[in-house]
Amino acid sequence: MATIDEVLEEIQGSGSWQGLFLTTLLITTHMCIILPLYFPAFGGYIPYSNWECVTGRCEDLVANYTGEGSPYNKKVLCEMDPGVDTIWTWNTTTYTVEWGLVCGEEYKATLISSLYFVGGAVGLLIGSTLFDTLGRRRCAMAGHFGVALCMMITAVAPNMAFFMAARVLLGVGTYLGLAGTYVYILELTSNRWRGFISSFMGMMWGVGLGVLAPGLSLAFSNWRILCGVEGGVFLVAASSWLLFPESPKYLVENRGDVEGAKMALKQFARLYGGPFSAEKTDLVPSNLGAGTSTFMDGLRDFVHYPELRIQLLIQLWQWVVIAFLYYGFNFGWSKLGSNLLLSYLFAGVAEIVAANLAWFSQDVIGRKRTIVITFFLAGISFLVAIAPVKFGTQDVLTMQQLMSLVGSTMVSLCWGTMYLYTNEQSPTNHRGKMSCLCSVVARFGSFAGPMASLMFDWNKTATFVFFSALAFSSGLLEFRMPETKGKRSPNSAKEVQAEADDNGVRCW
Repeated sequence: MATIDEVLEEIQGSGSWQGLFLTTLLITTHMCIILPLYFPAFGGYIPYSNWECVTGRCEDLVANYTGEGSPYNKKVLCEMDPGVDTIWTWNTTTYTVEWGLVCGEEYKATLISSLYFVGGAVGLLIGSTLFDTLGRRRCAMAGHFGVALCMMITAVAPNMAFFMAARVLLGVGTYLGLAGTYVYILELTSNRWRGFISSFMGMMWGVGLGVLAPGLSLAFSNWRILCGVEGGVFLVAASSWLLFPESPKYLVENRGDVEGAKMALKQFARLYGGPFSAEKTDLVPSNLGAGTSTFMDGLRDFVHYPELRIQLLIQLWQWVVIAFLYYGFNFGWSKLGSNLLLSYLFAGVAEIVAANLAWFSQDVIGRKRTIVITFFLAGISFLVAIAPVKFGTQDVLTMQQLMSLVGSTMVSLCWGTMYLYTNEQSPTNHRGKMSCLCSVVARFGSFAGPMASLMFDWNKTATFVFFSALAFSSGLLEFRMPETKGKRSPNSAKEVQAEADDNGVRCW
């Protein structure tokens, strides 16, 4: 007799490289999430330094310019009527230029980006209900194919209002697919490979950020063509989902469908070229076959099992903090160069470095210790950033910038580990809800994070201390959580509570 985890271990341990290749195809959808997410950075770029005069008024303003640097800048441009007194010399068309979202109208471009994250929050709320009722695969596929279709439609957007509505729908599909992909892949990965797969997803994210998105924008200079091509690339990547079955853990623990789970394992074994015998597999649900089939049934577990409730509350706080720090403090990379493509290439390299560090750290010292150490190192970097130190005779690099690099790397490493940890520690019949709820509250952190720069105008020292306190508080709370390295993920809230009781953990 064997559990699903043991069957997955045997299939993936003795299967051929075809299984790893197919899993990589599945993870390409994670890489392609970068395309709709960062499309405004390329398709909506405003080339404030790439223009030339076509009227005498413009020529007079340029000739009389007495400020620092070139007169072809945003300040001079916005004193005129862009498109009338000037023409753009940027070799790429963007929707911001096409619809005049420059100078005083730039806030509309920012609104377009914000609406995407509003849609993302809606998608995660939908997923928190549907992942544990309709299934991981169905929801993820709906999100991914919806994104591909919506990007193709966006390419022919007749006006800004249509474009804004499309960005909301893109946000819904993106985050529905993103959360579903992570839950699904980790449920189909044996414990031995989870650290590597989680870090590999982070590496693919870095490749998407540093290579795929900038490369496509460089190849296609028209924003509409770029959007359509990105939709086509996403469609090809999403098609790999058609090869894979539903998660057998979901089928057993959420639906009580033992036979369906066995069929899913058979299909998975064929994909991996590994062995599978239904007679050797014990697929009895840990909740005695009841299967949490409704959303309200799932909510009752958070009332009946205090340990599950406490762990969720701690993780919600940590996800808000990590998102706030990631988007609020991660400004170091953009200060290292003015070239848009090189800046994102550098940011992608940073993500890949963080993912590789996470792989090593997660499998060597454990998930819990990695989260504690990275939160503490991030907190320390924020405090060190207070020091008024500058390097070089030309003040090329400040301590604040250097600590931005250190802090952003630690935060990226921590966030990648938290994705893995949250999904490993969440019981199977609540994994969809807990993963989506954590991502939903992270959206609040991502909304507030970019506004944190305004706090520096008030008191820079106090702001860095505040950032540090957030990081240290999250690191200290992690001591209350269990380690997941080398352990089988719980299948029910009852198992979570039983483990805490056996270890003598007191529920507050």
